[in-house]
Amino acid sequence: MIYRTPNYYNKFRCIADKCMDNCCIGWEIDIDNSTAEKYRNISGDFGKWLKENISFGESSCFILGEDDRCPFLNNHNLCDIITQLGESALCQICTDHPRYYEWFGNIKEGGIGMSCEEAARIILTEESLFSYTETEISDEEYFNYDEYLYDILFQLRERIINIFNDKTIPFSQCLIDILELTSIHQECMDNDCPLPDDIPKIHAQNGNIADILDFLQTLEPISEEWHPTLARAVEKMSEIATNKDSFLKENPQIEKYLRNIGIYFIWRYLLKGVFDGEFLSRAVLAVVSVCIIAVLWAEKWLSSGLSENDCIEIAKNYSKEIEYSEENLEAVLEAAYELPTMSVSALKDLI
Repeated sequence: MIYRTPNYYNKFRCIADKCMDNCCIGWEIDIDNSTAEKYRNISGDFGKWLKENISFGESSCFILGEDDRCPFLNNHNLCDIITQLGESALCQICTDHPRYYEWFGNIKEGGIGMSCEEAARIILTEESLFSYTETEISDEEYFNYDEYLYDILFQLRERIINIFNDKTIPFSQCLIDILELTSIHQECMDNDCPLPDDIPKIHAQNGNIADILDFLQTLEPISEEWHPTLARAVEKMSEIATNKDSFLKENPQIEKYLRNIGIYFIWRYLLKGVFDGEFLSRAVLAVVSVCIIAVLWAEKWLSSGLSENDCIEIAKNYSKEIEYSEENLEAVLEAAYELPTMSVSALKDLI
């Protein structure tokens, strides 16, 4: 099996107690069946403590404590399962996070998710142009897929990544090119017609990013701080728009961060279209995510200044709220067709 990962994938190492956030707080942590059975058989005082703090069943999970902390996250924000039993004793989700995987026949793709503080830092600050590596591995997972559509989407993803990598193309034009390119691909695949030599231009109309921010506030938040964050950006939209040029001039690193974020979303989600034939909404997800994160950065800059750590935290929080809630992610993908302000023509206008 071919295992394909981004060039920055192996840079990730959990920073444990140095993390300002913590993936062991605020999340329901499921335990795979084989690990749950292993935990049942741990003896001694620690084994007793393990079993007292696990809800065993068809789907087992840790019983969260005060402030939704994992019961095995100690006062130093270190995992007692690791300190007592070693890293190999972790359940699958704790071993993998923030890594994610997707299987396409004999191809496995992986990456690191932006909801993790350290992963977000690596993704945003990567200096090299995006590339990926391929290695041979043994793996039992195997999912059937549409090979013809896979070839189309793989080439489309390559073209989109090359657009993001080309720093001679103004960033706003990159986003427009990606929307137009993906839109005509989706239309031709839906109607079984050949792709044109030239990509038609889409007329821009009625774009309003405040409407997208309002829509995001209708989704169920993970953090109680999320909706107020979006609301502050809505309140300052006029000021953000007026100061856009100054914001970009005073924060020249922003464009690099945004290009890297755009590639992250395209890499992670576009090929999923081989399973349902739907990929335009995933390109819209990438463009919308870039735009919303940029607006939240601008609001922070206007309010109190913007540091690299601020950029990382805001991008991480966005990822947690949108990517790591299946319901919210699905809602955003559906909104690409149902919400007028997230149509390709509307997005082109606001870009």
